[in-house]
Amino acid sequence: MLTALVAALVGTLLLTSQIDGLRRGRAELASLREHGVRVPAHARLTVRCSEGRGLSCDTTAVWLEFDSAPGRPVSVAEKKIDGSLYVPSGRREAGDRVATTVVRDPADLDTAQPAGALNQSVLDLAVHHWLALTIGLVLLGGGITAAVGGWPRRTEGLS
Repeated sequence: MLTALVAALVGTLLLTSQIDGLRRGRAELASLREHGVRVPAHARLTVRCSEGRGLSCDTTAVWLEFDSAPGRPVSVAEKKIDGSLYVPSGRREAGDRVATTVVRDPADLDTAQPAGALNQSVLDLAVHHWLALTIGLVLLGGGITAAVGGWPRRTEGLS
């Protein structure tokens, strides 16, 4: 019974942390949608490749290069939204640069994001956390089911 309750508690905590992360990511995107300024830019992609069962490559960083004012170039690392990078797509130029549009907060250049990142919904963000969400649901559901199944039953009229 105690194990079932612990599983349900761990599942609840895991789900709560994931939902809180999704809520924060949604708020970041909403803030940029509301207050952001769009400017033409380039995204410079940092890619890491490894060989295991074949060659696999992952984008480890996205640097956004744009002008904050005429003649004032800025290069900032894309901040992860809800723990994930948005990787701009398109034709790659020399140096793994991709032409894109950046949405930035005029008061804080470090909040710049590729414009495509703003099209993400909560469901798009949740896709990045499918494993943690699934584990949380299984722990919660399994814990509750085991706790209810193991609950002591009253036997009335049997003597």
